[in-house]
Amino acid sequence: MTGETAHVDIARRPLGDYEAAAGAEALERVRALAEPLAGARVLHLAAGSSAGRPATLLGSVLPLLRGVGIEVEWRVLSGGPAFESTARNLDNGLRGAETAISDEDWEAYTSTWRRVDVSGCDAVVAHDPAALGAVAARAQDGGPRWLWHCHVDASAPDAPAWERASVQAAAYDVHALPLRAFAPPGIDGAHELRPGIDPLAPRNRELPVKLAGDALRFLGIDLSRPFACQVGALDPWQDPHETIDAFRLAKRELPELQLVLAGDDEPDWRIAGEVADYAGEVEDLLVLSGYVGVGETELNAMQLLARAALHVSLHEGFGLGASEALWKGTPVVGIPRGGIPEQVHDGEHGFLAEGAEAIAARLVELVGDPALGIVLGQAGRARVRERFLITRLLEDELALLHATLAP
Repeated sequence: MTGETAHVDIARRPLGDYEAAAGAEALERVRALAEPLAGARVLHLAAGSSAGRPATLLGSVLPLLRGVGIEVEWRVLSGGPAFESTARNLDNGLRGAETAISDEDWEAYTSTWRRVDVSGCDAVVAHDPAALGAVAARAQDGGPRWLWHCHVDASAPDAPAWERASVQAAAYDVHALPLRAFAPPGIDGAHELRPGIDPLAPRNRELPVKLAGDALRFLGIDLSRPFACQVGALDPWQDPHETIDAFRLAKRELPELQLVLAGDDEPDWRIAGEVADYAGEVEDLLVLSGYVGVGETELNAMQLLARAALHVSLHEGFGLGASEALWKGTPVVGIPRGGIPEQVHDGEHGFLAEGAEAIAARLVELVGDPALGIVLGQAGRARVRERFLITRLLEDELALLHATLAP
């Protein structure tokens, strides 16, 4: 029944640091939106079981919000086993997985959130399905405005999970999702808050080619031959099996080709084991994670030096990894679902394809024609600069804060 709130330290980051990447005009738009909101107090809440997913985003956005005069606070709530189990079930259930939440666990979950002190705030932002219950801390009258920021596709939730969660969701004043199409049933008028990459983060900053090459050689990648990569979590929502099938087909025409499957989060060991078993004895296929030395610099290097970045999954969210690769000038072959078509226009920044044969054909085309890859990659970088950098997200965050605080 008890809960513990951890405060996350937030430094101030000057907006001017991003001028070289985003351009002066983008920064001026941010400053114009921020000026009338100076001094606004905004509390961001996450549940401990799902804090990792929005953490990277918030770790970049919140310092910049502080830098333009918004008083932001970030807290992560952890509780007992019933709280953590319910938070995980909400997170998985709203993404479509089957769940089972008992009345006792639900009560423990909501009562833990009721103990959170939100006094002194102008707005409270709860992140992801796991933190939906935060609204239980809302006072009957007055108090801050409440916003639920869901970072995942919740359009087809598990019915029992949504039956409980929908009551909580309805209690929020404002809802925001990466795409309106991701909204769960009955949530109308949600704001679109498309994510953006941080060009100064270790995963995306400019990396000397020699340093990138040294990092990848250490991992066992042969840089004398072409390779493709797929960077993403090794969890039940991804589909490396189809990627492996596509690689097998592509390798018939390109025997020198290599594939790197790189986990960018703590792996689900069951899934990682299944992937390793499925890969079997496939030659030139590497399955890597943080446990073998893959960190942000190594992921950066993979996306920089790969001939193509693959983005294939079972249940696609926004898929911001596509923009990460495009920012490095690497074309993407992705599935035409979720947020991938927003980032990759077929034939302009890479290709959209579905099914192992179609994915393999596009991969062969890109690897076999390096000049085409360069042209598509350059166009992709320009698109990310315009639409998918964190400075554009900051504009949208400030516009949403205006809407949230409006009477």
